[in-house]
Amino acid sequence: MRLSLRKKNICIEVQDEGIGIPKDKKNIIFERFGQVDSSLSRQAEGTGIGLSLVKRFVEGLGGSISVKSTVGKGSTFTILIPDELTIEEDNNEMTNLMDNRLVEVTNVEFSDIYL
Repeated sequence: MRLSLRKKNICIEVQDEGIGIPKDKKNIIFERFGQVDSSLSRQAEGTGIGLSLVKRFVEGLGGSISVKSTVGKGSTFTILIPDELTIEEDNNEMTNLMDNRLVEVTNVEFSDIYL
């Protein structure tokens, strides 16, 4: 993992030596429960929720996430977050996390996994 400052962005780079991601699957990995290989005999574990959560969190901070990957060699994920966050003053856009409907929907989806 590397942490640096690029122009006016905080840059976080995470590199792995995993199985890599084919070009046609790069967008799928950022979708909720999206996986490169969804078969039961896959080599990599996980539910496919992690990168989706990271993407939503980063975008909520006004940033972006991207990936460079080579099949069989691994991937590098790059997160860019503005070093100065802008706070919205519009009360309609500010919500209490506990009252956020998204939390309830996510809880239902997680409970469905364990049934």
